[in-house]
Amino acid sequence: MTTRLYTAIIALLLAGCATLRTDITPVRNAWLGASYEEVVTRWGTPVRSTSFDDGRLIYTWFSEASSSRASMRPSFGISVGSGMGVGIGIGMPSGASSESYVTCERTLIFKDRRVVDQTWLGSADFCATFRRQ
Repeated sequence: MTTRLYTAIIALLLAGCATLRTDITPVRNAWLGASYEEVVTRWGTPVRSTSFDDGRLIYTWFSEASSSRASMRPSFGISVGSGMGVGIGIGMPSGASSESYVTCERTLIFKDRRVVDQTWLGSADFCATFRRQ
């Protein structure tokens, strides 16, 4: 086999290991036009608020949750000797679990008590749980 073929195989194997991130754009955009009352009903009282001189109001909600998952150790390797080989190892849970916290901060800008703009910061997977239904 040629070096190009080996390079192509390695690239495909590495691409298969890539993780997919959650796209929160549809979740976030669904809140455009929502009333202040609807947001408070779903998320509770905001943790911060302020206003612009033009009358727009800015409110921020902050949420966190614990995220416990087993430790995974993915690995891959390339060996060169009398021939070239590629090995992919899939990590298995090591029995040890790690607990961490995920957060999602949502800052919504209201004009005439309706969401007109917003910024979301934090874990995409966790933020995606704040859907408008």
